[in-house]
Amino acid sequence: MLSRARKKKQAKDQLVLLPSRTGVLHHRLLHSQLLCLSTTLTHYCTQNLFTELRNKEMANTESTAGETMALEGREESMEPNQETAKGEANHHDGCPGGSEKEGRAVVKGEDLKENLPPSNQLQSANGNVPWSCPDGTFIKLVLETGKDLDKPKEGSICRIFLEADREGPLSYPSRQWAEVELGDGDAEWDGMVDRCLETMLAGEQAEVRLRDGGTIIVQLDSFTAAKDSWEMSASEKWSLVLSNKERGGELYRAGEVGAAARRYAKALRLLVMAAPPPDYDQIKAELHANLAACQLRLRQPANAARNCTKTLALQPANTKALFRRGLAYDAMNDLEGAAQDLKGVLQVEPGNRAARRELDRVTERIKARDAKLARAMQKMFA
Repeated sequence: MLSRARKKKQAKDQLVLLPSRTGVLHHRLLHSQLLCLSTTLTHYCTQNLFTELRNKEMANTESTAGETMALEGREESMEPNQETAKGEANHHDGCPGGSEKEGRAVVKGEDLKENLPPSNQLQSANGNVPWSCPDGTFIKLVLETGKDLDKPKEGSICRIFLEADREGPLSYPSRQWAEVELGDGDAEWDGMVDRCLETMLAGEQAEVRLRDGGTIIVQLDSFTAAKDSWEMSASEKWSLVLSNKERGGELYRAGEVGAAARRYAKALRLLVMAAPPPDYDQIKAELHANLAACQLRLRQPANAARNCTKTLALQPANTKALFRRGLAYDAMNDLEGAAQDLKGVLQVEPGNRAARRELDRVTERIKARDAKLARAMQKMFA
């Protein structure tokens, strides 16, 4: 009896333990699956991390290579930095460009380069890469490299030899050695020669290919050092301001509008001084107004409007600036702004016939525009 009861108890204990053993097996299986999943996730994350690090390393390598190429490009052609800075200064003061009656279209900078051959298709015999002037007026090709590191600047006395393939607007002596002051020439080609000289070293020879197809050989033998504007005294700057203003007026009256604009812009760049004279504001206002007149005739109404605004900030009742800004706004199709400025002129000078004539014309343009808009709206809602 005891043995039979003991056997039943053992069988019962085994039945009780079965679920426990099954649970252990299930737990071990789940643990194994979780371990496998954890290993897979770890491998996946590690692989992604390595991929991301490799991509970053490749990107850094490409970026470093690009910066190196850019630095090499700047070392090969340091001239663009100087010309770009000069171009920015000219734009700040207002580069030439607009006409009082014909100034109703803005000349695009890309149009200036249409006649120039691509610079990447040019190369000198010594392997020097050509350099394009930022304003698109010419391409410079170095024929013979110079020496030293210094370059002439505005006011330097340069000993040069020029040879053009044809006659053109050049006042500097050609086909002979001559000494010229950089920045003193007013002819169209003089400005290009000046910009080229500012990029040259002593002993350098370069070929300048103009956008109209002309070619000028420029050779710089030597030059004298010149002061930067920040090195000049207030009296030296003021003397240059007045002389450039006077010369600009002479050129404007002679019909040399572009040269006059360059003179006015040069004078404005020199008007940065710690101790300005008593008539500083008056001269500055006149320079901005005169430069705006040049820009209207050279078809740069936006620059003209900005310079007129600078004049009006100094002299709010300046009727010349109001009239010219009205013409500039008209050229830019800001008819309401044009009408407002022209009415301002008539408030100060009721008998100004030019302002009255322009105001009548602008008023007619406004009426025609509004009528056209009304017809378009009627068709839309018909």
